[in-house]
Amino acid sequence: MSLARKPAQLISTTTRLPLLAVPLFLAVGAQAAGTRGFLWGLLCVFLTSGLSLAYLAYLARSGKVRDPRSIPQSERVRPLRVVAALHAGAFVIVALLGAPAPLQAALLSYALATLLFALLTPFKNLSLHAGGVAGAAVCLVYVFGAWGVPALLLVPLVWWARTVLGRHTPTELALGVLVGGGATVVAFQLVG
Repeated sequence: MSLARKPAQLISTTTRLPLLAVPLFLAVGAQAAGTRGFLWGLLCVFLTSGLSLAYLAYLARSGKVRDPRSIPQSERVRPLRVVAALHAGAFVIVALLGAPAPLQAALLSYALATLLFALLTPFKNLSLHAGGVAGAAVCLVYVFGAWGVPALLLVPLVWWARTVLGRHTPTELALGVLVGGGATVVAFQLVG
């Protein structure tokens, strides 16, 4: 079992939502509008991952969160609300400025999923990792078509990692996948 923990920890570390957003927004932006879209992607990264990580650092320094890499269910609701507001604000900003529609949809999916996580967290410890990879994979399928399908392989990989680490039950993982993937489908239907 300890042999599996190292790769599981590596997978969990590299599939955290703020880290996933960086290549996702850059790739979606570049696909949607070339170099100009890549620059839009950089703005999206700053408004989401950049500000979210700054907020997490503040929470850790102020003692409001014990471990920013593993926030217990009891400490998640307020940070999720703030991050949902950051994502919603980022969506409004880039929509008003005329960013490519796929980037707007990706931002809206993050806002919707994070809001749902904030609403459901008091009742269930949904997997943010599973939600994040499911949402990113669905986004890549919308934007890249068949070329995005291999990203779906991240879902069972993250499921395995979070199970090995004992962080979530199968129900919590499934709910995370449904929230992340479902919010992305809704966002692309609304914007894309």
